[in-house]
Amino acid sequence: MLPVKLQRCPYDSSPITAEAYAGGFLMLSCEHCGAAWEAHNTFIRRVIEPEWDEVDRTRDDPTLDLTRPSQSRAR
Repeated sequence: MLPVKLQRCPYDSSPITAEAYAGGFLMLSCEHCGAAWEAHNTFIRRVIEPEWDEVDRTRDDPTLDLTRPSQSRAR
């Protein structure tokens, strides 16, 4: 079985960021739509649902630059 490399958000295709925590688990997040996943070994689950309006806007606007995280999101 080939390993899966989650590098882009499955909802809007923007790059995701990863933070490593003790115990070998990762918190993966999309700066653009706000979705987040917890990953540990072969287990991965979504912990924060994306902002669906942002995902729809991204899909409708092919001119958006998704090569780097959005600077306009306040969290």
